[in-house]
Amino acid sequence: MKKLNYIILIIFAGILFACDGYLDQSPATSLPSDEAITTVADLSNAVNGVYAMLVYTDDLDNESLFQYTPCGDFTLYADMKGDDAYYPVNSNHLTPLARYDHDETSDHAEGFYAVFYKALGQVNDVLNTASGLTVDDSDKDTYNDLMGQLHALRGYLHFNVAILYAQIPTVSGVNMTSANSGIPISDQVFPTDYKASRSTLAETYNFIVTEYRAAIDLLSEETNDGKINKWAAEALLSRAYLYMGDYDNALYYANDVIANASDYRLYTINEYPNVWSETYSVESLFELTTTDTYNAQRYAIGYYTDPDGYGECGALESFYNYMQSDANDVRSELVVSKTDADNTITAYYSDKYPGQSGAVAPLYVNNPKIIRLSEVYLIAAEAAVKGGTATGAKTATYYYNQLRTNRISGYTDATSVTLSDVLAEYRKELNFEGHRFFDLVRNNISFTNNYVGTVSPTDDKVIVAIPQREIDISGEDVLIQNPGY
Repeated sequence: MKKLNYIILIIFAGILFACDGYLDQSPATSLPSDEAITTVADLSNAVNGVYAMLVYTDDLDNESLFQYTPCGDFTLYADMKGDDAYYPVNSNHLTPLARYDHDETSDHAEGFYAVFYKALGQVNDVLNTASGLTVDDSDKDTYNDLMGQLHALRGYLHFNVAILYAQIPTVSGVNMTSANSGIPISDQVFPTDYKASRSTLAETYNFIVTEYRAAIDLLSEETNDGKINKWAAEALLSRAYLYMGDYDNALYYANDVIANASDYRLYTINEYPNVWSETYSVESLFELTTTDTYNAQRYAIGYYTDPDGYGECGALESFYNYMQSDANDVRSELVVSKTDADNTITAYYSDKYPGQSGAVAPLYVNNPKIIRLSEVYLIAAEAAVKGGTATGAKTATYYYNQLRTNRISGYTDATSVTLSDVLAEYRKELNFEGHRFFDLVRNNISFTNNYVGTVSPTDDKVIVAIPQREIDISGEDVLIQNPGY
């Protein structure tokens, strides 16, 4: 195997990732050398390249990595590891996650690590190069916005690594300042002989927060299809604060998005069943762009959730019955029975990934919605239930009722709300979008997985192993493995 450390795969001159013609607005997505970023337009192309890497990226021993992007396995990770999903078909692509098969030599441990640290490498290289760019006054706002996107992406990428490879801060007994409890922080262009080591969990999350807050100061409020704007960064920051247990700040930023992001609103009941084939809809604060040309192919979320694809991510009958228990809730329409074209497979699946309207290969072409406004309402409700306060914020009951009014016909407002109520809404609203396992773990709730039985939030197996190849590069006394591996 090639010894490629994906934290430091960032310093080669020339092109690490090339994907010309990725999107019309991205005429070039290759990483420019230091000499190539001489204009704001060059910087824009380089930023597009980072987004492209989260859709379609290669180069792990000459093998594809797009299986592990948010367009593929990463988005379905939390559902497969939770208590509502199973695999009606075992093609052994996504299914290892349901069995918690992610030890130090597994494809998933390596693949997730490679995707996110490789993207971080490009972020760092572009930030390093663009920080010295001379910018005309007429381009200053655009330059600031692009730099803000890079900082927000650096926060988002570190957060993804943290929830995979480290314990969530709110889990019982977690010591935020324990040595090696966090992840390696990738915040610069490192020398080729750099040996990666782990930070503390406190250092990890403080870095994530710092990156998001730096981004918010630079980003435009304008909608930016397929990209991060100020409101998306605030929403992602509120999610990070929620996972940290900082409920005041989680509520503050969630409420700011709800109150002031005027270009976004909750889907109505009539809209809800039909928005899933649309792109950049009114509730989508940040989604990644897929096309017929650039997608995760047979590892796409749509291909996993349809029996005419791999069909490896299905809904348990118990979850289908749970969703059908309120016929007035429009969300019940999104978990359906599907049969493949050969009439050999019939199972319950999510209908959130039908393919973009007009797509030639619809099972390949579904934009993963990284964060929707509905989640922000739930973050606000959860933070408020847990005692969070913020100037101008509403009650947990307000956020809860606002969401349910837009989902349930004839809904009557609740007069009080518990944490259980809020978690039930997460389960109904965000199923098969990458949340269930994390919602349970961060709230210290044990559950039953269909394949491994009872899972406790404190179990070693809830965390993915650091890839052995990375430990071999840095040294086992430098890059410390997670417990249990």
